[in-house]
Amino acid sequence: MLFIPLPFVAALLLLVLLAQMSLREPTANRSFRSLVILLAALSVLIGIRWGYSTERLLPVQALFASAVGPLAWIGFAAFVSRQESQRVRRLWPHALPTALIGVLAIARPQWLDVALIVIFAWYAVLLARLAWRGSDALDLARIEEAPLVHRALQAMAATLLLAAIADSLISVSIRWFEGAFAAVIVSAATVPLILLLGIGAAIASRNTTPPEKGETPRLVPDSDSAVVATLIALIEEQQLYRDHNLTLQRLARKAGIPARLLSQAVNGVCGRNLSQFINDFRVAEACRLLENVDIPITTLTYDVGFLTKSNFNREFRRVTGVSPTEWRARRASRQEPTLKFARRSL
Repeated sequence: MLFIPLPFVAALLLLVLLAQMSLREPTANRSFRSLVILLAALSVLIGIRWGYSTERLLPVQALFASAVGPLAWIGFAAFVSRQESQRVRRLWPHALPTALIGVLAIARPQWLDVALIVIFAWYAVLLARLAWRGSDALDLARIEEAPLVHRALQAMAATLLLAAIADSLISVSIRWFEGAFAAVIVSAATVPLILLLGIGAAIASRNTTPPEKGETPRLVPDSDSAVVATLIALIEEQQLYRDHNLTLQRLARKAGIPARLLSQAVNGVCGRNLSQFINDFRVAEACRLLENVDIPITTLTYDVGFLTKSNFNREFRRVTGVSPTEWRARRASRQEPTLKFARRSL
């Protein structure tokens, strides 16, 4: 009977995920697509090594594994504009981990495990530091979906840290217990972690938008309240909340105010992140449009700037305390629901 290792099943699931990514978002971030392909290949190599006790592919497996962290970092760095951080966008240093593994595979193969553990841990720290800055630091992500990208970033950092721990346990098992527990650790930890990395890459890949070119310099208001007042006037005048591809960078360019100042002002004055701030405008406009009972809620969702009905329903309930359907029903029966915020006091 043919034995099919669990990593082979994981590789198949990753390829299905890749196909869905390509169909859903043809222009998806290439780094994330490459990461999913790499994870599928890595899963196959793990299956061959542990399922059929083949050790000769260990250097290749180590090379593939060393590229996981760098590809994840490069993918998320694409959400940070050059104006925000030139250092984040430097790509060439991230080829060094794979180069190091290549050298060790030839000269010091006994150090491969330690090197991989360090690489996983290092990129977990890098991603965690970026995540620590909040969703507004990802100023090229669509504002509506920036929190989702941020959660994927947090999950990716945690998964890489867990991968470093799993590799440490495997190394201890091989060195001290003659590999007695290694296969169990691979099945129970490594394969699920590979799937989690693939899912995180798929979630983040669909949200990249092209960066804005050029800037419109203006005088920056001298207080956070003035920045927010300028921003509210601009959003209402141009109805920017209807832009499905609106990003922090694009909004900053239109306002002529640095993205970091915009984010700090909104957080400080309104007590909300930029995604919630913009979604408040969208929900307020949706409440106005719901007065017209002839407009289907699905159509209204897209008209006010939301990309998905699930996001619209969640944000509508956050702001109003009820669903769009309940809001319309109460308005029709003259039971006036109230918003949890006053639009003029944004």
